[in-house]
Amino acid sequence: MRNLMIAGALLLAVAAGSPLRAQTNTDDVAQLKQRVAQLEKQVQDISQLLEPIKAQQALEKRRAEFHKKFEQKMAQDAAKYTQEQLREAEQLYQVANQKWGTPEASESLQKMIEKFPDANRTGCAVLYLAQSAQGDDRAKHLQECIEKHDGCFYGDGVQVGAYARYLLVQDYRSQGNKEKAEALENEIKTQYAGAIDHAGNLLVDSLKTDSK
Repeated sequence: MRNLMIAGALLLAVAAGSPLRAQTNTDDVAQLKQRVAQLEKQVQDISQLLEPIKAQQALEKRRAEFHKKFEQKMAQDAAKYTQEQLREAEQLYQVANQKWGTPEASESLQKMIEKFPDANRTGCAVLYLAQSAQGDDRAKHLQECIEKHDGCFYGDGVQVGAYARYLLVQDYRSQGNKEKAEALENEIKTQYAGAIDHAGNLLVDSLKTDSK
């Protein structure tokens, strides 16, 4: 009986070290690696599907944060101007908004700037004027946005001073004025890293795309 047990143990030991057993182990490892690779691919595919959702969520978060600043600026205006004055300012602004690029729009914005020079909407009005102007007038209005209306906000979260800098960077690049373009670009990167355009895109990202 004892000899039989010894023989059985020897057979098991031989079987465990046999080529067939080794091949089985190799196959198991290969299948395991294949399965891991499949799972990693699935995770990667899911991550790619979630990227647009994450990007949209980040966009909405940025817009919400900047919209709060817009509301704060409008609240400050409510403390400085009467409701009648604010309605007049908004009417002047909307004329330009609805008749973009026309002499009537420009006249309405000029009147608004004269009557309400430090209102939040006035900063947006000056930026509108800049975008509808050419040459020196455009540069003058953009610089005015930076110097006098930097902290004004549109309802969609665009900051007047930051966006004016972005437009000037584009102008300087087109004019071949690399030094001025780089100076303003650095300001955007360091002081307005979270600033957005009207589509909700980060200005710093748009600058990279524009430079390609």
